[in-house]
Amino acid sequence: MAQTEHDTSGDCPAAVYLRQQPENLVVNGYRNWIAGLMHSDSRYWDAAWSAHAKLLGTVDGQIALDAMSSLVRQLGACATCPLRFYKPGAGHLCRDECLVLGMVSGAQHGDEDSLVQSAKLLTCSDRCIEIVDLASAYAAVLLGHSQKLSHIPLSVIVDIDRRSAFAAVQSSGSLH
Repeated sequence: MAQTEHDTSGDCPAAVYLRQQPENLVVNGYRNWIAGLMHSDSRYWDAAWSAHAKLLGTVDGQIALDAMSSLVRQLGACATCPLRFYKPGAGHLCRDECLVLGMVSGAQHGDEDSLVQSAKLLTCSDRCIEIVDLASAYAAVLLGHSQKLSHIPLSVIVDIDRRSAFAAVQSSGSLH
């Protein structure tokens, strides 16, 4: 991911990255929303709502969460593979979580290349514009509350895809 302050605790880079408030909000919002759908358990949605409302207020927290839920629903309908995620609170990042971060970061930093490439790697080309719009709407609400993610350059997005493809070849041949 993007450069973060040097960590001397021995934690993996993802754990350090997830200590940043905006990144943690995005990743755990994504994780909780999908977990709520998979397990039909509203406790996950409540956790996502609480985190968003705490940082953005009740009105904008709901607007942001509506955008996240729409993004997840659309990704679920047109993703090239089943969406992958870690359990909420995990200190690691999977490929799909990195790509969601890439979309939100790209939208916030005006980096259309990172935004679009991340969307293309997650979804079918027919729905890519819808995914970009939904990620951008979510990113805008966060940005309106000074919740700006670190910039994730296109070269990092390309590396994430390359590493995940290599890992798939080394294992079962499937990313998910």
